[in-house]
Amino acid sequence: MDGIDGKTGKARYIQSMFTDLSESYDVASTTIAFNKDREWRDFAASLVDGCGEKVLDLCCGTGELSIRLLQKGAGRVFAFDFCRAMVREGKEKYGLKGVNFGVGDAEKLPFPDETFTCVSVAFALRNVSNIKKTLLEMKRVLKKDGRIIILDLGKPRSALIRKSYYCYFYYIAPLLGSFFAKNGARAYTYLPHSLKNYPAQEGIKKLMEEIDFKDIQVYDLTKGIVSVHVGNK
Repeated sequence: MDGIDGKTGKARYIQSMFTDLSESYDVASTTIAFNKDREWRDFAASLVDGCGEKVLDLCCGTGELSIRLLQKGAGRVFAFDFCRAMVREGKEKYGLKGVNFGVGDAEKLPFPDETFTCVSVAFALRNVSNIKKTLLEMKRVLKKDGRIIILDLGKPRSALIRKSYYCYFYYIAPLLGSFFAKNGARAYTYLPHSLKNYPAQEGIKKLMEEIDFKDIQVYDLTKGIVSVHVGNK
């Protein structure tokens, strides 16, 4: 797609896109996902069990996973995103409810080694410039026996479901997105393109194995439309 060539180009494109969407992101995403996104985040947050002392929620957006991590028993949650507009929206919603927000780059985190007991990322690993580098950073800031939780779009294993799924995201989602925000069609046209080259279920699992995460589990949600990866350091 135009405007996302190279690392810098992609970062600027994503930042601009989410700035445009920031005020209406939650409504748009929930509508396009037929409210299922709430269930997906609830499930991912529930996997923090036993590792919630100090959690970093990367690419936090407006904090929808961050607040759920607190609700599922996390002690402290630090929510980071490189889009200031999204962070601003998150602070307004959840800043007084216990989530600590900040602006930061997932590929170059401003934290010492072994700072957190859990690191999560939801619907954003597809958007980083270098997935493996991001996973390595997540592992670096994890304490020993800490947990990584990745929630993102998947690739359904059923050919029939996969065909319908792509048809929806390529043709219908951009139309719906255009009702919610300036350049909404641009954002939701990007969505299927971001999934096209994303390694999804098996590819992310393989990367986690290469980086030496242990006890890796992959959960398919809603027929594999979404997947959750969990692993321990």
